[in-house]
Amino acid sequence: MEGKCYLLDTNVLGYLVELKSGSHTPEGKALEKRLEEIKGKNIFICCITIGEIEYGLKIAPDKDSTKQGLAKRLIEEFYSYPVDNDIARDQYATLRAKLFQRYAPRDKRHRNSDKKRVEEWIDPTTSKELQVQENDIWIAAVAMAYNFVLVTHDKMNAIKSVVGEDLTIVDWAK
Repeated sequence: MEGKCYLLDTNVLGYLVELKSGSHTPEGKALEKRLEEIKGKNIFICCITIGEIEYGLKIAPDKDSTKQGLAKRLIEEFYSYPVDNDIARDQYATLRAKLFQRYAPRDKRHRNSDKKRVEEWIDPTTSKELQVQENDIWIAAVAMAYNFVLVTHDKMNAIKSVVGEDLTIVDWAK
């Protein structure tokens, strides 16, 4: 592939659905501008994003069939990269271990810890939640595996703090 390649996070697809359904939020407008600049080339999603979108559609209190159909069609517009054993072992496990080493409470760094889920970890410097979801780690791992730029509207500060130059994260919605 020629040029940079981009992996869209789930929240970016959400803004894209809103944009295509006629909503003109500031995030959607910023996203539209960026997509026009790169002309939609080399933009991908991964299977985790498909799972998150489909889950959201299944539990949505407002089952707007037009928006749901639009979301399903939008998913089909992008090639979806799978998660394989290499990504699980080489990127995901390494990234999660780095997060654990940096953010898991020192007294909890043993197998019987009651804070095993990354969503429960607290930044020891700020005492705030990391604001990282398990699926964020998987999506970042896919981007790292293929050397893609991760496009997200999430801050992902914890992930940024441990990946160094192994992952570029950009926000097209601001």
